Amino acid sequence: MKTKRILAALLVLLLLLTGCAPDKTDGHSLHLFYPAADYEAGGDVLCSQPVDWSAQESAETADQVKMVVQLLQNREGGMDFTSPIPPDAELLECSVSGGVAVLNFSAGYGRLSGLSLTVADYCITLSACQIPGVKWLQVLVEGRPLSGRTNSYFSTEDVLLTSSEDVVKVVPVTLYFPDPSGTLQPEKRELLIYEGENRCQRVLQALEEGPQTEGLEKLLPEGISAAGVWMDGDICCLNFSYADYMALCDVSVRQDSLVQGLVKSLCSLDGVERVQIMVGGAYRTKLGTVDIENPIKPQ
Repeated sequence: MKTKRILAALLVLLLLLTGCAPDKTDGHSLHLFYPAADYEAGGDVLCSQPVDWSAQESAETADQVKMVVQLLQNREGGMDFTSPIPPDAELLECSVSGGVAVLNFSAGYGRLSGLSLTVADYCITLSACQIPGVKWLQVLVEGRPLSGRTNSYFSTEDVLLTSSEDVVKVVPVTLYFPDPSGTLQPEKRELLIYEGENRCQRVLQALEEGPQTEGLEKLLPEGISAAGVWMDGDICCLNFSYADYMALCDVSVRQDSLVQGLVKSLCSLDGVERVQIMVGGAYRTKLGTVDIENPIKPQ
C-alpha cells in the first residue's frame, strides 16, 4: 500500500514537472517550490510561490543557488511551508560550471530516503534551475553521491518513473587547455549530455567556458566560438566564421596549441577519430601556420 501511495505521488509530481514548470522569462521573480502540506496523504506533492528576485539577479550564479537553498531551508520561518531540507543539513559547498550546479550537503541530507528524498531533490532542482546558467543539479552528501543512486544529476526535464539515463547521460571526456608556456594539459571532465544532443557541441561549450584547473588558460580566445559542428562518419567537422578565422590567424594566437587542443578534446569522445576545420563551410589550407586542409588526428 505504501509503495502504491509513493508511486501515485510521484505521478502527480511528474505531471507538475511536465506541465507546470515556471517560465524563465520573468526577470524579476523566481518560483520557489516546496512540499504541499498534505502530499503524504495523497494530495498534490509540490506547491510554488513567487519570490522577488530582482536584488539577486546581479549576484554570481553560485551565490544565487545558495540563496535558493537558504530560502528553502526556511530557518527563520518567514515562509508558510515546511522545509524539504532537514534542519541539520548544512550546505557545505556550492559551485556552478558548465551549466551544472554542484551542491554538497552535510550528513543530515543523507538521512532522507524514499519520497522525502525525491521531494527534496526536486524542490531544489525546480527552484534553482530557473536561474540563468543552471541546467542541471548534482546533489552530493559530504562530497559523494548518495549510495544506491544510479545518477546524482537532476534537471527539470527528468522523468521520475523511468531511468534518468533515458534523459541525460554522463559522458567522460578529456579537455585540453594550455599552461602559460603554451603546453597543452589534460583536464578530465564528466559532461551531462541529453539524448540526441550534439556531443561535440557540448565539448566546445566546455572549452569556451575555460579550465577548472588553476594555472591553465582558455584554449579559445575570448569571444571566439564555432559557427557549427557536425559528424561525417568518424570525422568531426568544425566550422568557424570568416571573422573568427581571421582572428585565430593573428600572430598572437598559438595556432599549433589551439588546433591540437581542439582535436584532442573532440577526439576524446567515443567515435570521433579526426577533426576537419572549416571556414564558412569551405575548406582552407592553413590556419595561421597550421595545415588544416585535411582531417587532423590527435598527436
